[in-house]
Amino acid sequence: MSKPELTLYTYFRSSAATRVRTLLSLQSTPYAPEYINLLHGDQKSASYAALNPSAAVPALKVKDADGEWHLTQSAAILEYLDAVFGPDSKCGSLMPKDERGKALVRSIIDALVCDMQPLANLKTLQRVKAIGGDSEVWAKEVNETAIQALEGLLKKYSGGRYAYGDTLTLADVALAPQMYTCLRFGVDLADYPTCAAVFKHISALPEFVAADWKHQPDTPEELRA
Repeated sequence: MSKPELTLYTYFRSSAATRVRTLLSLQSTPYAPEYINLLHGDQKSASYAALNPSAAVPALKVKDADGEWHLTQSAAILEYLDAVFGPDSKCGSLMPKDERGKALVRSIIDALVCDMQPLANLKTLQRVKAIGGDSEVWAKEVNETAIQALEGLLKKYSGGRYAYGDTLTLADVALAPQMYTCLRFGVDLADYPTCAAVFKHISALPEFVAADWKHQPDTPEELRA
C-alpha cells in the first residue's frame, strides 16, 4: 500500500512547525510545503481557517486511502508521522518500545509544547504588547521559568546527548526549536547544562540543521545563517 501524500503548512520561525519539519527531515519523508506568513496574517484567511480553525501553524494535509483530511497540533502530527512513516524510514520509530518510555518521552514533549512554547508564541507576545507589557521581558522570563523545569526533567531522564535515554526520540525533535526560542530572547543556556548539552549535540545533526528556522525557503535573507 502506498504511503499517504503530505502537504505541510509551515512558517520558518514557528517552533511548532520546526518540530514537524525536523521529523520529516529525519525520516526523509517527502512532502509539499505551503508557506503561511504569520506576520502578514495568512493564518487568518478564510481558506486557511477552514483547514485549521486555530489560525496557527503547522497543519498537515493528508491524502490517503480514505481521502483528504487535515491534522493540526504539532505533537499529534509527530506521533502520526512516527507511527505511519517511522518504522520504514531511515531513522526508524522515535518513540520507545516500552510504555514507561513512551510516557516519559510524552512528558518531556508536553513540557515543551504545553508549558513552554505557548507562553512566548506570536499570539501571546502580541497580546502582551496590546495590554502595555514589554513582550521581550515577558518572553525571557517565561522561557527561563519553563527551562528550569525542563532541566529538572532532563537531569532525571537524559543520557547526556539526547533528551531521553541514549538514543534520539521525539523529545529531541520537540526540544531543539524551543532552545532556539530561548536563545532568541536572551536566555543563557549555560545556566541549564543538561539542556545545553543535548541541544549542542542534536542541533548539529544535518537533519536538524536542514529543518531549523535559518535554512527555510521562506526565511528572509537577512536572517539566514
